[in-house]
Amino acid sequence: MEHSIFAMEVCARLVPESPLRAALAEVIQGVPERMNLHQKWQQHQRAAALLLDALPTATRGCWDYFDDDGRALGDYDMWTKGMVTEEGVRPEPSGLPDPYRGDARYLTFTLAMLIVQGSPTDRMMKELCNIPEASLWQRATFARILRGLAQVSFASVKSDVLYLIPRDDGWALTAQDLAATKFEYLRTLEG
Repeated sequence: MEHSIFAMEVCARLVPESPLRAALAEVIQGVPERMNLHQKWQQHQRAAALLLDALPTATRGCWDYFDDDGRALGDYDMWTKGMVTEEGVRPEPSGLPDPYRGDARYLTFTLAMLIVQGSPTDRMMKELCNIPEASLWQRATFARILRGLAQVSFASVKSDVLYLIPRDDGWALTAQDLAATKFEYLRTLEG
């Protein structure tokens, strides 16, 4: 069996009093240990809906779709390592922001799927992700893809991962964190 990969990461500004981080955490933590295909679909739909609502506060992001088996397996491994490695750039919490001084904080939310190549879901994702290069990093493109995830059949998804940085507000990412080399893959969103 050969594989394709779809992955997306959205970096959004944490707005004071916004329930976004807690709601995204609930998407990950508030599920049964074992899920059936419909529950998995519901989990991803909830995450996609939250990310769609947060797109106005999203500052950066990235997404990939590849239908090359070797690259799909390697990239999926890379994305899943984000769950088990230290992803921050500093050893202590960033603390709560001071909104009166423009001291912004950010979160990132990642979803990745290892898809059975040639399946209906794979064909749909290939078409959905066929985006002109000039439009790759536009919010409208992220919205299109997030809406399209409603068509994913988890019967065609071999493995998936969702994760959120930070777990709590005190470890939120700063602008200085996002300037670090480890986050250079995140593109500035347009529109």
